[in-house]
Amino acid sequence: MTSRPTLAALKLLDECGISEPLQLSVEMIINSRNLMIKEEAIDGAEGRIVMNENSGVITVDSKITFPAKRCFVLAHELGHFELHRGLKKFYSDDEDNLIQWYGDSFGAEESEANDFASEFLMPSGVFSDECKGKKFGPVVIDHLSNRFQVSKTAAILRFVKQGNHPICVVCCKSNRMKWWKRSEDFRYFLNFGFNREAPANSVAYEIFTTPNRYYGDEQQQTILKSTWFELRREERESAFYEFCLYASSYGYTLSVLWED
Repeated sequence: MTSRPTLAALKLLDECGISEPLQLSVEMIINSRNLMIKEEAIDGAEGRIVMNENSGVITVDSKITFPAKRCFVLAHELGHFELHRGLKKFYSDDEDNLIQWYGDSFGAEESEANDFASEFLMPSGVFSDECKGKKFGPVVIDHLSNRFQVSKTAAILRFVKQGNHPICVVCCKSNRMKWWKRSEDFRYFLNFGFNREAPANSVAYEIFTTPNRYYGDEQQQTILKSTWFELRREERESAFYEFCLYASSYGYTLSVLWED
């Protein structure tokens, strides 16, 4: 069943007469909804929205210099307007909210706003077409990030739901596991514990505890399945891959886990 955020994003794109936001600027679409955009320094938040039933003001932190990040913040706040303006008049969103894709931690409204932004910026059909015929790896994430002008984080989390290869994603902050997501057809059981340290043999653990960083072809590191997943009675040890995206400014990693 198609979710409410997905339906709302597709409806808005259709009303604008486009199949993806790159055909119009996000700012233009937001202005068409009777929303004003302001930029100013915000302490403790990346974006905010104040709204009523018919209009509102979105404020974006002027310290954001990465265009893809700014675009996602705008789309997230637009999601609050389209989905939640009858519930609350004000939302203030920090980095934790904007990478929150598991509703129980920050509430369903933040997860819904992210789902809206994801569908709005990377519509299902177009995204699926871009994945066809491509073997999964960091190069695919680079391609999707460039194609839709979004961050690698946004591209990774969209791939979980809409990609062409089963993956599992684990978010760690300050070397502590916070949440995870997996593709519907991903079949292994993640050994996850909230606020537990990342596994000692994982790339995430290495990033938090050593100066080592991986670039280029080395971004895709080979690990053992048992590093992150429980081996059940009928399962054997095998090779897995971990691509770990590190956001040093915010102290979190996204470990993308998959097998051939």
